[in-house]
Amino acid sequence: MREPSQYDQALDQDRPSQSGTMIKSLYQLKFLQSHLRPYRGQVLLALLSLFLGAGMVLAFGRGVRSLIDHGFTGQIDKQLFSLLFGLLLMVGLLALASFGRTYYVTWIGERVVTNLRQQVFDHILKLDISFYEQIRIGELIARLTTDTSLIQILLGTSAAVAVRNFLLFVGGIMMMVSLSPWLTLLSLSVVPLVILPIIAFGRRVRRFSRLAQDKLAEIGGYIDETLNNIRTVQSFTHEAYDSKHFQDYSQKTFQAAIQRNLARSFLAVIVITMAFSAILAVLWVGAYNVADHHITTGELSAFIFYAVVVAGSFGSFSEILGDLQRAAGAAERLLELLLLKPCLYAVPPTRTLPEFSRGIVAMHGVSFAYPSNPEHPALKDITLSVAPGEKIAIVGPSGAGKSTLFSLFMRFYDPQGGSIFFDGINIKEVDVKDLRTRIGLVAQDPSLFSASVYDNILYGRPDATEQEVWQAVEFVQIHDFLPTLPHGIHTLVGTRGVRLSGGQKQRIAIARAILRDPSVLLLDEATNALDAVSEDIVQKALKHLMSTRTTIIVAHRLATVLNADRIIVLEQGHIRAVGTHAELITQDPLYQHLAMLQFADSRALGQAGILKKP
Repeated sequence: MREPSQYDQALDQDRPSQSGTMIKSLYQLKFLQSHLRPYRGQVLLALLSLFLGAGMVLAFGRGVRSLIDHGFTGQIDKQLFSLLFGLLLMVGLLALASFGRTYYVTWIGERVVTNLRQQVFDHILKLDISFYEQIRIGELIARLTTDTSLIQILLGTSAAVAVRNFLLFVGGIMMMVSLSPWLTLLSLSVVPLVILPIIAFGRRVRRFSRLAQDKLAEIGGYIDETLNNIRTVQSFTHEAYDSKHFQDYSQKTFQAAIQRNLARSFLAVIVITMAFSAILAVLWVGAYNVADHHITTGELSAFIFYAVVVAGSFGSFSEILGDLQRAAGAAERLLELLLLKPCLYAVPPTRTLPEFSRGIVAMHGVSFAYPSNPEHPALKDITLSVAPGEKIAIVGPSGAGKSTLFSLFMRFYDPQGGSIFFDGINIKEVDVKDLRTRIGLVAQDPSLFSASVYDNILYGRPDATEQEVWQAVEFVQIHDFLPTLPHGIHTLVGTRGVRLSGGQKQRIAIARAILRDPSVLLLDEATNALDAVSEDIVQKALKHLMSTRTTIIVAHRLATVLNADRIIVLEQGHIRAVGTHAELITQDPLYQHLAMLQFADSRALGQAGILKKP
């Protein structure tokens, strides 16, 4: 069974208990302070709007009291008109405050979440490749979209409602006390009965919120994985099975969401029932006080108005608490990502590479095992040096460690033992970005983006001129198939280049590497997907390109490495033999066997100079 990696441990160690309280929820959201700080002006305007709106609502109760007491006298005079005008002015100010609250609070929510989403995206771009081996891409998409949206709801709606209702709750109670302390005490007697279910159900809401978000992320991961492999799905007629799996994921998500909403609904029922039961009790007692002339009709009406305001604001806390718990769960998942530290950036660079790279590559005693399989080393005590401008090839059976060498050259991983040097400097001591700018990689399975042919080539060096792009195009003779595309070089290639053939994608990938103008060229079976004509064109282009830079070729087809300066034979992670093709074909049985498998007919064997039998 796989040992927990550093990323597994990081994802678990900072996760609080699922039965967290509101204090824990607020703590999870504490990191948002740094995102709010740059927008103090907008926050201040939003708060002023909230205070103004709450003040107008509370003042409206006083106006209602005066209007009822004065209006019921049956006299219509200037004072009554003044009261009506005052109430109308309050309504206008309340409308203005509502506009300010809605606009600025929404603006803050959208701005902060946009920045947060950018911060998380920037961070995960820097995480080590091993991280992506342990998490589905759809899971990350869910965290960047769904989870950030939950925080936007909190900042853009719920937080403002919470502040507004808190002001109304406190202000309303103060107004109630000023009108009748006894009735206020009676109204507040139900508060302890409401707080207990808020605490109990709040825990359940947070637990189910986290569960629902996790299940939704699983759906995102499954969708991403399935649709990215749609050709495989349809080739194996797996549609019905995948549909059933998706249904199972959806059902689990539905159940988690229903459990969360059920807890929130019970909480709302209890709070509203208790709050408005208190209002009915106040009405009953207040009616007797009016009859006994202890308070006026206007005072009772104003008291009921404030009681409704207090009850409504208090009742809404259950809904706000639900949003708070959901946002806390989302913040927790985002913090899990932000707390992960890429190993490659753990130690700041202490040296810089020469301005003009010579392309010297050396490995001394390198041993490496993938984090997902630490008990089985992929490379064992590899010692290798490549001179400037030298062309070497790495061959061996599948699983020998050929592509792993490339991953270490690019510093996608760091070896557990030994050192790798570039231009005489340990690559652990230099900026990984500076290292990679000097390396051009052409993978066996070329990766294209959902952009145009032109943009995919420009990806190799975004600051290149249009003339340089066209030079790269002509170098691999891409221009011969451009007229067949609807919009030439500006034709969109589709997701992962689905609108192009394998050979066309590979030639674009090679042009991208050429545009980068690297000092070291890594070719991972770069001509594997090409037909004979395209391969001949590209081989000629690569021959010219390789003549001026260090080249390391991972080859499965030996015909592509016959002219290499040296050939490295790998077997089970260690170097078995080193030599030219002519030397290895007579000295190394494994190389002979690989050659015999690929040059099957005697004419090919003769042309290649390969012996029929070892």
